[in-house]
Amino acid sequence: MNMYCLRFQVWLPVCMLLLSGCRQTGMDRTGHIAVIEVVQNLGKYQTIPVSEFVAGLEYIPLETGDDCLIGVEENEYYVTVTATHIFISGQYYCYAFGRDGRFLNRIGNRGQGPGEYSSILGLSMDEKNRTLYLQAAGGALLEYSFDGVFRRSIKIPANAYQLSSNPDNPPSVFSLNNVFFVHDNLFIGHVSNHRGNEKYNFHLFNDSGQVVKSFENHRLFNRTSSIFSPDDRAIKPFRISENMYLKEYANDTLYGLNEQNELIPQFVFDLGKYAYHLEKRRMDFIPSDTEAANRMHEGLIYLPDRGRTAPLVGVPGHIFFSISTFRPNTIHAPFPNDLKSYNARGRALGLYDTVNQKTHLLDTDPDTRMAGLINDLDGGLPFWPRDYTSDNELIDIWQAYQMKEFLTEAYFAAHEIKDPQAHQKLKELLKILKDDDNPVLVIGKLK
Repeated sequence: MNMYCLRFQVWLPVCMLLLSGCRQTGMDRTGHIAVIEVVQNLGKYQTIPVSEFVAGLEYIPLETGDDCLIGVEENEYYVTVTATHIFISGQYYCYAFGRDGRFLNRIGNRGQGPGEYSSILGLSMDEKNRTLYLQAAGGALLEYSFDGVFRRSIKIPANAYQLSSNPDNPPSVFSLNNVFFVHDNLFIGHVSNHRGNEKYNFHLFNDSGQVVKSFENHRLFNRTSSIFSPDDRAIKPFRISENMYLKEYANDTLYGLNEQNELIPQFVFDLGKYAYHLEKRRMDFIPSDTEAANRMHEGLIYLPDRGRTAPLVGVPGHIFFSISTFRPNTIHAPFPNDLKSYNARGRALGLYDTVNQKTHLLDTDPDTRMAGLINDLDGGLPFWPRDYTSDNELIDIWQAYQMKEFLTEAYFAAHEIKDPQAHQKLKELLKILKDDDNPVLVIGKLK
């Protein structure tokens, strides 16, 4: 639900009364919708040290070899970590590493046979039963053990819609996107609303491929032709303990999936006039039409940023998020000077304190212009979580070449270092790293 539209809903005053009468004290409560004030904090960027969240950082260089090369890929891969394994998945591979960084095995292979995939669209896991699920192109969910043994293929339910206004054209069928393991034998997947008239936006289904519950889509609009836009998709769900959270890119509401399999609105990101209003979603254009695409992006802020480098991550007491815009000149406040702001694109990272109901937008490091929590522990690169583990750990991943490029004596001299011993360990790691090595996993245990 969009904040612009919310103001015209009858039930909003009721929500605000609830907010004023009972503060949101954590991520696990339902029944109260907290407002995350993003637009109010544009231009008010601040630096926050990583020491506010963790007492130390552990560095795990991932083994580099011909059979486990990850590459740079602009960090466009999934990272999932357990007490025993590190899983890294790109578009055409999935690798398993030990917690010491040693390469263990590959998960599946490219191909057309059983247990093979042409490309990988998503990754989730059942940690309790040491099971990994890869969403493969073509509508299958492939199940593997942690050691890479293929077990079975689960059919992902499809949603169908008409690609053309011509009624003689048959519906085209598309699998659910961002399929994620929930619990037991249940999974949830998102319905891309390319035409604007999809009845449901999420389906809960079992390991037989049968839909057991559908969640009604309340954001309907009329788009005369189908546009295959990532804006119509959903983010990768994230989990805190047994609770799961879901969000669509073009919807400013973050929903919680409770133990009764109910989808409950819990947080609203207030983007004000820069939210993805239905008027924008109704626009028809050919993606190659630059002028029309620019009109679409004018005055629009995405949340989160559509890349995988800064996904939505929740931990007890905080939500880590990112915002971006393709047309920063149409936003009233400047964005931080970010190393990742390619093609004049604006980008910022944000942090919401669910206990004190405070929103913070972060400035970039003044030396590297990299975004994240300033590393005041060992003087390393800024830290920003890509994942949160069941063992209360925050996970980031750094490219070896960036560590070699930025972490110089001049850089260290310009940054606070609270832990000299950890700093020396980091410097020893830098001596053995090579520019073309696999990335380095960075783990911080929450205080």
